[in-house]
Amino acid sequence: MKKLFLLGLVTFSSMTFAITNEELGKMLRFQDLVNTAIDNNNYDLACKAQSEIYDLAKKAQIRDMIQKSEDQKNAYCSVKKYSLLNK
Repeated sequence: MKKLFLLGLVTFSSMTFAITNEELGKMLRFQDLVNTAIDNNNYDLACKAQSEIYDLAKKAQIRDMIQKSEDQKNAYCSVKKYSLLNK
């Protein structure tokens, strides 16, 4: 019975945290790129990098990050569109 419980617990935890070290590394590198792009007022790049973060969070099903990364993506992409209109 204990073995079955442990097997179920391991299976559940692997489904809950469905993000690999590689995906986590990508997310961190994209976040660094977003920060650098914003510092340089390059909202086109910030929009693209934040879109990648959103896609990775959605793929990994990280509920805490999905909505926040989507909101940030929408904000950066809106600023990008606005800045293109003023050129």
